[in-house]
Amino acid sequence: KSAGTILCIDGGADKLVDLGLHPNLILGDMDSLSFARESYNCELIDLMDQSKTDLEKSLDWCCENGITELSLVGCSGEQDDHNMAALWTVVSYYKKMKLIFYSNYSKIKCVKGDAKIGSFPGQTISIIPAKDNVEVNADGLKYPINKSILEPPSFGTRNSVIGDHFSIQTTGPVWVFLNYTE
Repeated sequence: KSAGTILCIDGGADKLVDLGLHPNLILGDMDSLSFARESYNCELIDLMDQSKTDLEKSLDWCCENGITELSLVGCSGEQDDHNMAALWTVVSYYKKMKLIFYSNYSKIKCVKGDAKIGSFPGQTISIIPAKDNVEVNADGLKYPINKSILEPPSFGTRNSVIGDHFSIQTTGPVWVFLNYTE
């Protein structure tokens, strides 16, 4: 509700309308819209490249139009495969724009390099590498990570924050999951 501009991707516009909100713009191939185009009372931009997902096409459009920061809400598609594909998409775009992915349970960021991440004492977090051989350092956590290569199956799951932030340094992209509650 506090967003200045709301961009919806295809059928996400229906979910937004169901919540009593209205998009400023709808992007995608429009194959999932339930209502007539004119009933949305906003601009619809057709992105028809079927070799990419609607999320990828929409992020490309945002990059081409100077949008450098987005909060992604409702991109899970309510299916695990769709959710995982969306998370991989966040990894592919982290160099181009600042993306924060909001799921039902976590705020998820893709980080590479040095970052100071706001949090709260006791917040459960996980750090999961998005590629092999990523070295991670992290301070401000119950279990500090010191030059560790995080590997499956445990990666850097289920740690907790000591204060109001933590610092992380990585040699490659990682997903940082900031769980809303325990």
